[in-house]
Amino acid sequence: MPLNARIPQAGTDTAVRDYVQALLRQYRSEDDARQEKIRALEEAGHRIVDGGQTGHDEWEVTDWRTGDLIISGTGDYHAYDAATARLDPDGKWLHVETIETGPTSVEPVGLPASLAEACQDWLGYAATTDEDVAQFVGWSVEEVARHRKAD
Repeated sequence: MPLNARIPQAGTDTAVRDYVQALLRQYRSEDDARQEKIRALEEAGHRIVDGGQTGHDEWEVTDWRTGDLIISGTGDYHAYDAATARLDPDGKWLHVETIETGPTSVEPVGLPASLAEACQDWLGYAATTDEDVAQFVGWSVEEVARHRKAD
């Protein structure tokens, strides 16, 4: 080993595993909080919608909970705004992407920021399977899937 080589910090593998577990818990907690906020908004009379631009000048609005098409059309955002204002004159529709619960973060204790970012990226990759994550963190595949799934 070269004299200037750094010896890995003891417990780094545990720190990475702990960080990935904390990220999974954060994902679940954020999604649970978002679902609770959506339920409260619906109870207050709001309709949660999804949709937007689907083509060059085409758009649609769907019911977020059911996926049912509410309206679709063509034109720019003025046409979209006019159609939604006509169907939602009281402003009770809320686009699901605008519903936030506040930022939360997990402190990467004992990890360089670049390694923490790589862990976040790894969890977000579609190619990263729940099986791979479960094997790494020591959880069941079902538990990992429950924490990674956004409702």
